[in-house]
Amino acid sequence: MKTLILSVLDRVLLPQLLPQQGGKIEMILCDSIARKIEFSPQEISDFGLKDDNGYVSWNKETIRDVEYEFTPEQIEVLKNASKKTDENRLINRQNLTLIEKIDSL
Repeated sequence: MKTLILSVLDRVLLPQLLPQQGGKIEMILCDSIARKIEFSPQEISDFGLKDDNGYVSWNKETIRDVEYEFTPEQIEVLKNASKKTDENRLINRQNLTLIEKIDSL
């Protein structure tokens, strides 16, 4: 198991990087990653998360990074997602930090 420290922005962006279709095992792993990092109702309240016309916003004064443990299988899915994002030239300044965190695993 390896750990990854994710910001609120990382947690918002990560599900978008994961494959949306694939084999059954890959989708189970994607689902497990998404469930692991999803915001709890308490975090939504604590961080002041809001849906603003399709964009998520939050109170920058109350947010904190969270550390998550990932299995080797989940890490493989994350690394593959990062690689495909790069190959498809979909890396931007918003997701670059997250991609770099994943690549450092």
